[in-house]
Amino acid sequence: MTEPAYRPEIDGLRAVAIIPVVLFHAKVPGFGGGFAGVDVFFVISGYLITRIIMGELAEGRFTLAGFFERRARRILPPVFPVLFATTIAAWAIFTADDFRQFAQSLAATALFGANFLFARSADYFTTQEGFTPLIHMWSLAVEEQFYLLFPLLLLTLWKFNRRLIGPAILVIAVGGLALAILAAPRHPLLAFYLLPTRMWELAAGALCALAIRHVRPHGALALAGLALITAGFALIGEATSVPGAMMLLPVGGTALVILFASPQNSAGRLLALRPLVGIGLVSFGLYLWHQPLFAFAQYQWVGALPGWVTAALIAASAALAVLSWALLEKPVRQRRTLRSRAALAAVCLSATLIAAAVGVAGNFRKIEPRSAAVMRQMDGARPAHFNQPLAIPDGASLPFILYGDSHAGQYYPAFVERLGNGALLSENGCLSAPGVNGWPDQPACARHVDRLVELATERQPPLVIWAQRWERELFDSATGQSLGALADRDGAELFAAIDRLLSRLPPQTRLVLVGNSPTAWAAGDAMYGGWLRCRAYLNAHCPDAYPAAMAEGRAESRLLAAYAARNPRVVYLDAAAPLCPDGRCIIREDETLLYWDGSHLTVAAARRVVNSLDARALAIPVPLP
Repeated sequence: MTEPAYRPEIDGLRAVAIIPVVLFHAKVPGFGGGFAGVDVFFVISGYLITRIIMGELAEGRFTLAGFFERRARRILPPVFPVLFATTIAAWAIFTADDFRQFAQSLAATALFGANFLFARSADYFTTQEGFTPLIHMWSLAVEEQFYLLFPLLLLTLWKFNRRLIGPAILVIAVGGLALAILAAPRHPLLAFYLLPTRMWELAAGALCALAIRHVRPHGALALAGLALITAGFALIGEATSVPGAMMLLPVGGTALVILFASPQNSAGRLLALRPLVGIGLVSFGLYLWHQPLFAFAQYQWVGALPGWVTAALIAASAALAVLSWALLEKPVRQRRTLRSRAALAAVCLSATLIAAAVGVAGNFRKIEPRSAAVMRQMDGARPAHFNQPLAIPDGASLPFILYGDSHAGQYYPAFVERLGNGALLSENGCLSAPGVNGWPDQPACARHVDRLVELATERQPPLVIWAQRWERELFDSATGQSLGALADRDGAELFAAIDRLLSRLPPQTRLVLVGNSPTAWAAGDAMYGGWLRCRAYLNAHCPDAYPAAMAEGRAESRLLAAYAARNPRVVYLDAAAPLCPDGRCIIREDETLLYWDGSHLTVAAARRVVNSLDARALAIPVPLP
């Protein structure tokens, strides 16, 4: 068939894509698969871009400069107000650590690489809060990278052998789908965010652009496409392997709608309804604005947002989308604003450099949020060494080795101050002893204790100090079988493992077991990110202390103390005693914070624990003959 210059049903299809995405980010029940609307957008983008390029190639008027200018006019001007507005909001609301994450995403977005940043560590469904305002920019980065590469492919094939265009795109689609199916379960973040595993969705749209002239509208097939899209939204969820085989539902459905919907059938007439077309016209602005609004609102509210707030945010997103379309998108695309290529380039390049520079400065803490002053005043900064899991000083001897998980790392500066320049061996979330560990599917955790024994054997320290969260489920290192938690069966398996560890350590080395440090978490949901994070909530009280009976790991600490009491080579350090005097665990005291997040101690609090260790308890007993 001959395609019309404008297909209103495509704008209606954009509305079908954007509405579930918005409701998904709004956490509206029943829209857990709404994020698949992005996959619908990818197919539409592949179709439209291929249609434009192939049409201009056929007419002999395609140029890369003209193509990139049109893409810049379509994409960049609406993005910059979002970046600048979110930067101001993040500066006003976020904690210092969250602002640094935001700054990273700001720079990455400005440089068309947000998906690379998020693929490193940002699970789309459990994203770190600093990334959330711009987490949706990953899809924009994928499309921008597609726009850079795909025209070059089409132009090259057009010049040398245009009959290969269809087969080449088919290979990309089939190969990309196979890659996505293989990669999604093994490397979920890479598969979710990166172009190679998303290219098949864009290629599916490209194939539609090539095939549409050879098909006729078909109402039943177009309705089947809408049904497949709807089924995708209903059946796909956070547990789905994305972008795996289940994504064929929205992708295949979108392809059917593009190929077979028309004004002459019911699917085309449905999608061409004015409300849907109107939403589709402003869908880009709606996509850009809705996520930051919800991210900042959810950052300031403990629990689910009230219904009226969600409705107001959706309305605000729609209003901003309409303003974006009327004041920016339409005028720039129609060359009523930024008429010349030079003017467009100057504005876009300047805005890009400013956003990237602010992001880089924020990452290196040259620009800090408003909350940073309070953080410094209260000594609540994240310790500079905290992300350093390994610290082994040069020299022949070590005064101590501090061993454990991130709760060992929190004590490292204080132990260095008291005992000298010792070593730190930490593995986040890991409890590791000979034959027992708390993370059975992570080989690094199982090897953690071997690294301790090797270092102790080599450097002969008088002390090994073991500190961590002890209330973990334990597993047999050989079989992976669960052994229960430490408090189960009085911790017999762990204490047998500690006995084995002692037999492998140098005989003059004494072991200090540091009991559970209470956390700010125990004070309630509002304290999950710590006292500084709690300050951002509009509906929560941030306590200065809580009853010691609520602290985690008290049973485990009692077991550790009893084990140390019957073993002359083991010393127990009660972390809770100096932090929970008079039956209350302190979070803030005399305008000083004891926690820099919801779980880890500040340097000032760690000093309290370390300085409570009786020096006489560290006297090394004479080894038994």
